[in-house]
Amino acid sequence: MLNREKYAEEILNIACEGGNIALINGKLEKCRGVCDKCDFCDNDIRNTGRCREKAKEWANSQYVDWSEVPVDTPILVRDSELFAWSKEHFAKYEDETVYTWDYGKTSWSTYDGKMSSYKYAMLPESEDQNENKQD
Repeated sequence: MLNREKYAEEILNIACEGGNIALINGKLEKCRGVCDKCDFCDNDIRNTGRCREKAKEWANSQYVDWSEVPVDTPILVRDSELFAWSKEHFAKYEDETVYTWDYGKTSWSTYDGKMSSYKYAMLPESEDQNENKQD
């Protein structure tokens, strides 16, 4: 299921009010033009208008219910779109935030239980999905 399917009603309500969507702390809201908290904004004046592109990308990406993801599931994370994705293992989802075990460890291999949070997280595509993709 895509995000636009999961959030169809909210998106429609915002659009009918004449607004654009914003994703603030993992919650879909009407854009208020305050970009410092919106996941679609990178606060770079050179990228004015890029938030609409990012909102479109988000709407067409897979919806993930992080509260249902099993501990130790391999995931990809990063704190900025400028950084490459890092391979980590899912630790928990709390307060709209995804946490991973530090240093690529798992719940079984961690020796101190330390975790890190990231702004961006996604489940990697399976090999089967990659085989069927056309470039």
